[in-house]
Amino acid sequence: MPQTTRKDALIVFLLLAFVFVYFYQDGGPNGNSRFSLIFASVQERRLSIDNYIYKTDTFTKDRSFFNGHYYSDKAVGPAVIGAALYAPVYLINRVFHLSNPSPRDLKVIFTFLIIGFPSAIAGSLMYILCLYLSGNRFRSFLTTLAISLGTMCFPFSVLFFSHQLTSSLLFSAFFMIFFLKESPRSRGYGYLFLIGLLLGWALISEYPAAVIILALVAYYISVIWKKHPYRHWHAFLMPFLGGVIPILIQLLNNKVSFDNFFSIGYSNLQNQFFMSSMSQGLAGISWPNLNVLYYTTFHPGMGLFWESPVLLLSFIGAGTMFFQRRYRGEAILAACIISFYPVILSGYFAWWGGWSFGPRHLIPMLPFFGLFLIFVPKQLKWPFLALTLVSIGQMLIVTAGMALTPEMWVTNIMSMGFFEFSNIYNVCLKQLLDGKFAQNLGQQFLHLNSWSSLIPLAVIFLGITLFFFWYGRNAPSEAAKGE
Repeated sequence: MPQTTRKDALIVFLLLAFVFVYFYQDGGPNGNSRFSLIFASVQERRLSIDNYIYKTDTFTKDRSFFNGHYYSDKAVGPAVIGAALYAPVYLINRVFHLSNPSPRDLKVIFTFLIIGFPSAIAGSLMYILCLYLSGNRFRSFLTTLAISLGTMCFPFSVLFFSHQLTSSLLFSAFFMIFFLKESPRSRGYGYLFLIGLLLGWALISEYPAAVIILALVAYYISVIWKKHPYRHWHAFLMPFLGGVIPILIQLLNNKVSFDNFFSIGYSNLQNQFFMSSMSQGLAGISWPNLNVLYYTTFHPGMGLFWESPVLLLSFIGAGTMFFQRRYRGEAILAACIISFYPVILSGYFAWWGGWSFGPRHLIPMLPFFGLFLIFVPKQLKWPFLALTLVSIGQMLIVTAGMALTPEMWVTNIMSMGFFEFSNIYNVCLKQLLDGKFAQNLGQQFLHLNSWSSLIPLAVIFLGITLFFFWYGRNAPSEAAKGE
């Protein structure tokens, strides 16, 4: 990888990391379910969360009940990472009799380290990939911001939900497989092991991601089959070993918690309504619903293409990418993921995601739109820029305000007029106009209120962006492709 590309990627990482650390929103019952498991496993060395579910900072209704004890009902991936980070800190505090950070402070720190930090890494990888595909710094930067800040990836990078972590893991695995194909030199065992580990950890972070994982596994096998240097037993064994480790962790958690390797939290829900709903179909997913597919994509209430209109250009980019034979395999992969994932999840009983401004379950597929956006024709540069700014602006409204919006409106969605309701403008923007802003660094350290709390974000964001283009002002607009 050229040194200039590495420096560019570092700047992109720092920009995204700053944006993601600037904001914090409480994950509510969903996030607290996992935080309860983190605190219980480290502080009490057990998996039951009995002593945390009613505490103010860890109160949760998202819980399982088995054999007289409460457990988190979530996939364990994010919680295991959190416990690994928290354990040494807690041990050091115990040994040296130091005060332990408050649960509130730990939640803020872990939200960035477990969700925001990987999101920033995935964003920098997206930039590298886009630059490799296009050779154009501006378009690569714009595409990266369009996905990282112009979609649900942005607000869910400051919330302790599993979707964006899963998204980052899946895209990072794809990135590694892609360059396994493009690079003429053989990769080491660790590289192949990491691909499997990323995919396995995505699975134990978000179960429905299995659909995307299967697509990526098929892509990996096709790459291995076509590349003679990789037709070796270790090309299959090492990813398998990497992938099986997270799965064993999940199975062990199931056994200790529910006395059955294959009994997950959702199979032991305390809430009877959710228990009944989750028992329908496959973990609550039944046959696809065309009405739901419309609501989650093109309906103004919470449709993906209304909330992130820049994604509409991906249809044009997809056509361009398909005509480039060299990347037709990647185009087919992205098209399959983007097409089938929302169709499958349209059959989920809680397709709107509960308290959420958008269909949050679709987040793991969002980075794959970037493959199409980077192939949007140059003639559409200004519409691309305009739609990216609109998309980022709308996601900023959500991130600065409230991403977990009330869900009651969904019951009336079929009787609503087309432009009658929008979560972003009827709820999130209204909250900001009322002066109700989510926690951010401008409030915390500079004691700024309301809209003024966003000024430091705007100044530093603009400064890093200008530095990015000033730094590369002498670079050719079209760099030679290469890793």
